[in-house]
Amino acid sequence: MRRLPIYFVLDVSESMAGDNIRQLNQGLESLVKTLRTDPHALETVFLSVIVFAGKTRTLTPLVELSSFYPPRLPLGSGTSLGLALEHLMSEIDRTVIKTTADQKGDWRPVVYLLTDGKPTDQADAAIKKWKEKYSSRASMVAIGIGKFASLGILKKLTDDSFILSATSEAEFKKFIDWVSMSMSAQSRSVSAGPAKKISLAKLDDSIMKKVEEISRAAQVDEDFVILTGKCQTTKLPYIMRYERIEMPEVATADFKTRVDLYNLNGVFPLEADYFELSDERAMAQSVNSNSLIGTPGCPHCGNPIGFAVCSCGHLMCLRGPGEATCPWCNEKSNYSMSGPDDPGMDVTRSRG
Repeated sequence: MRRLPIYFVLDVSESMAGDNIRQLNQGLESLVKTLRTDPHALETVFLSVIVFAGKTRTLTPLVELSSFYPPRLPLGSGTSLGLALEHLMSEIDRTVIKTTADQKGDWRPVVYLLTDGKPTDQADAAIKKWKEKYSSRASMVAIGIGKFASLGILKKLTDDSFILSATSEAEFKKFIDWVSMSMSAQSRSVSAGPAKKISLAKLDDSIMKKVEEISRAAQVDEDFVILTGKCQTTKLPYIMRYERIEMPEVATADFKTRVDLYNLNGVFPLEADYFELSDERAMAQSVNSNSLIGTPGCPHCGNPIGFAVCSCGHLMCLRGPGEATCPWCNEKSNYSMSGPDDPGMDVTRSRG
């Protein structure tokens, strides 16, 4: 039997926390359930799940559809797309069976790459390697999730690049249905004979559009701030996500500037495996606390203050003013509330 290898390469960086990661988890379950009703898919499809943040990991090696169980998707810091592509190419070399004089190998593999941000590593060399050595051997469908995805990078990887604008569970389900129909179409296509072009289902342009022009793709920007804290009680991490508020330029006779303000739109509890996928490189970018609107509580223990800064520079939660031990450096310090005239403090941003 000739296999149709399908690789899911999924961005699990911090910016995917909340609805995106939950919907991806549910979407994988729904997709597998649907595909198992298709005899062509059951006969040919083999699935693998690769996740990437600051690091990359294969969560599920290539396995036949009937034996595939969707893994729990973790989160990490960073969006190392170049590292993810190198890992993917290594997996293709290692797991895809080549045709020889003695046997027929696997069908042309298909890759579904999903990301919602911009690379935090130097991805150019890996993109060039993919285009020169692998794009003729495998088909890639690249999907940018939301307005902050770097569509220009995805367009460099493949002509089959799309922008997904799903703002509800019903719309995300439409996307998952499109992926499952495309996979079914591809399994039928290879059953009929080899095809150089990937078979994709008809697009629902109310939620998804093809990236046609790289100039248009280059105009998007990553307008959000991600901060990482640790619970003082459980020592588990959590992230706070702020999104940019559109503000007019401030202008006087002497200067013109743009004021950047970010509004809190979520705080999300994480598990200890967050650090296993996180980029270990020091992050130099910071944001002033006065630019951030909204202070969350701790999603782990319920402490009302989730935005306290230790002298070590890390964020933690507090029950209130007074002595507390930092879960990052284990140092005891006395904490007090900032006043309305406080100039704010610069806090280190996560890679997103």
